[in-house]
Order: sequence, then C-alpha cells, then structure tokens
Amino acid sequence: MKKTILLIACLCCLTLCISVLGADTTAPKLTILREDSGKNVSLMNLSLFTILSEFGLDGLHIGEAVKFTTPNAGWKLRGVQVAGWSGFNNTTKTFPSDKNFLIEIRDKDLNLLYKFADAQNGYFLSPTGPVSGVIEIPALSVTGDFYVVFYDRASMEILREQDSGIGKSFYFGNGILEPAERTIAATNQTYKINWMIEALGE
Repeated sequence: MKKTILLIACLCCLTLCISVLGADTTAPKLTILREDSGKNVSLMNLSLFTILSEFGLDGLHIGEAVKFTTPNAGWKLRGVQVAGWSGFNNTTKTFPSDKNFLIEIRDKDLNLLYKFADAQNGYFLSPTGPVSGVIEIPALSVTGDFYVVFYDRASMEILREQDSGIGKSFYFGNGILEPAERTIAATNQTYKINWMIEALGE
C-alpha cells in the first residue's frame, strides 16, 4: 500500500515537473526526444530501479542507456532529462548524503562524445518521490543515432517502464550494449524495459 501511495505521489510530481518545463516561456524552445511507450505517465507501469540491485558491485561500471535519433540535420543536444529519486528517510526526515552519478553521450558507434559527473541531490532531491532531473550540457552536435548513458552508481534510483519496452533501452558496460529486460521468476516471462530518460535539444 505504501509503495502504491508513493508511486501515485511520484507520478503527480513527475507530471508537474513536465508541465512546468513546458510552461517556461523564457527558455529556448527545445525538442524533447522520448523512447518509451508514448503512454501518458499516469498510465505507465513504472518502478524505481538501481543498477546495483541487478548486478551488485559490478553495476558501478554499467549504465542505463537509451538510443535516440536526431530529428533533423544540424540538431544539437542541450540536455538530458532523467526521472529518478535520490531517496528520503521518513523517520529521520533526512535526505541521503551526496554521491556521484555519471552521464555519457555516445555516437552510433558508441564513441564517447561527452562525459559529466555530479552529485545526485542537485537533481533528484524530493521528500515525496521521483522527479525529472534536467542535466544541462554544452550544445553538442549529433547526427543520426546517438546514445545517452546514465550510470546511477547506487546514488539514486531511476524510473523504468516495466512492460511496454520498445527496444531502445539497454544496459551498457565494457563497450557492450545488452537489451534492458526484466524476468518475472514466478512466470519465467521476460519483459523489455524503457528507461525514463529523454534527450533535449534544438
């Protein structure tokens, strides 16, 4: 029951963050690239996830990757939006200590174009649940397909869409992409995952 209430609260917060982003008329109009089911957020089957829960300490070197395609020639990537949460202790009313996440932008051949690390609390701090953290990057020209790779490093949890995967989300480690999937042990069914990561540009 607590998880359901938390998820409802986080969906409301996520919707509010997206609305506020869209309502800011002073910011340049950015194109938002999404690679999820396309459903309204309130209708998605979402859960929080950290890479270490799947891979243990080896997960420190594995990222959640999404493949995007630029909408037109000359398009520049200006930011990445990640839905996630750094956590909150309801008993002590405190936030977790700062830990670093890492983000990478890679071209279609997985060559590194840009790399950035920062403390998670500057982007994913909330007492009520997940928020959309926007990581701004210097204008980066990308052509055709490119990848955004987010390494949560157990600093926070990322939102994932659990059962409507479209094949654009991956695990990335040691230069290798693997499909992002989850298997239900009780039924032995495997579902593709969509990471809730978006690319912002113009």
